[in-house]
Amino acid sequence: MKACLKSLIMVPLLVFVCLIATQAIGAPVPIDLSTWSKQSVPGNGNWVVSVGGDSVNQTINGNPTFFVSPNNYINTEFKGKFKVYNAGDDDYIGFVFGYTKPISGIHADNDYDFLLFDWKQANQDVAKEGFALTRVQGISNYDPFWNHVDNPPSFDVLATDFSTTKGWEDNVEYEFTLLYQTNRIKIDLKGGNGFLKDGLTIFDIVGGPFPDGRFGFYNYSQAYVTYQGFTEAVIPIPSAVWLLGSGLLGLVGLRRKIRK
Repeated sequence: MKACLKSLIMVPLLVFVCLIATQAIGAPVPIDLSTWSKQSVPGNGNWVVSVGGDSVNQTINGNPTFFVSPNNYINTEFKGKFKVYNAGDDDYIGFVFGYTKPISGIHADNDYDFLLFDWKQANQDVAKEGFALTRVQGISNYDPFWNHVDNPPSFDVLATDFSTTKGWEDNVEYEFTLLYQTNRIKIDLKGGNGFLKDGLTIFDIVGGPFPDGRFGFYNYSQAYVTYQGFTEAVIPIPSAVWLLGSGLLGLVGLRRKIRK
């Protein structure tokens, strides 16, 4: 009877904890790309925003170019879609977050501070097919963006997933999700007929602290890439409430295990 009473108390308490924790999660909000701006060397990219502000197309095959939000973000989940409308090239597409520079009129065009997720379609000399996650800080030329040679702190490669089967497909729309928190980076992709058909987590890194900063799109030597339908949602890091819930769940599991 005593054990049953404790169980009856524990269940509603766990439900209450979960309800409180989930109330802090924000609903997805559409991102208006007409408020964003092109950064780095002006001639490196040509970002054309749709009339409604829900999509942007980058049309130049040039050096690294960034198209970033006016606001800083942290503890946020971004979702959207992107697609390469081109079968004649095989270079870099991707995203930046925690972006603080360069900002036109404030910093030199080669003075960088951001996290970069990029994706190459195929091997090309020293550039490898697949994914990389990098912390970029300080003055740099374009070489590290191409060859991904680890050189902290200016080009600190946090994770890679290179393979001759990991390139993006031409004319295929991919769904992108980034969870960016002070202590976690989680990136998911879905699309095409290959290894991403059913969706896959590319990177899930716990560490940091990761900085707040702008969110944006990235192209290097790749034209005709469209990003569209992006949303943002507040996703807080685990609070004391979450920790309490996890502790209670762990306690319940432990009690059950002991009784066995």
